[in-house]
Amino acid sequence: MILWGDIAEFPLFSVLQFLSAQRRTGTLEIQDFEEQGAVYLTSGRIEAVSLVQGDEEFGTRLVTAGALTETEVKECWMRWSDGDEEGQPLLSYLLNAAHADGATLEGVVNRHTSDQVMQLMYWSTGTFRFVIPDRPARFKVVPSVSVENLLLDAYRRVDEGEKPRREKLIVENELCASCTVDCSPGIKARYLKTDVCLWRNMPSILKDPSFGDRKTRRVVEDEDPGPDDLSFI
Repeated sequence: MILWGDIAEFPLFSVLQFLSAQRRTGTLEIQDFEEQGAVYLTSGRIEAVSLVQGDEEFGTRLVTAGALTETEVKECWMRWSDGDEEGQPLLSYLLNAAHADGATLEGVVNRHTSDQVMQLMYWSTGTFRFVIPDRPARFKVVPSVSVENLLLDAYRRVDEGEKPRREKLIVENELCASCTVDCSPGIKARYLKTDVCLWRNMPSILKDPSFGDRKTRRVVEDEDPGPDDLSFI
């Protein structure tokens, strides 16, 4: 890993612009409370963007374009789940199985990548890390659109009022969604911060027998997370 950080401090678009300008090759791994994904780059160009729901939509796009049948898409999912080629993303499996002409596949890839980049506009929390894998992902067809144009198109679509695939949780809801400790609006007002809940991490709360069966997350104070073990919420 050569780059990592907090998305709230370093928006993904700024990170992508930096990696593009530096002509980096590798994988930008991203994760927040709801989902995880990856942006694959070669010499600063985006070759693919993988998000779980987006990967499902890509299979549907290929079926609509006549490049795959629904049965073939399911077979790709099965091979990918079995890990026949460790480290290769689902998009790679789908493209390898596609049997349309190059122009058709390029059009599908361009539209899909543009939609995926637009979704990244709505990531405001979570973490990212840029890694150089031992076995880089390989894609049969890559977008012909530059990173700059992908970002500009995403900004335009958001300005025109296009909504994300699903609304992302706001920070307060994101922190509270996984919490099993009872509290009150007064406690939230006092102890809930932008990136941490002080209430559920208080020693008196963690040691209170009344919370013993709630499986409250405990903080190991003598272990510092390294860059390979980012503290995703």
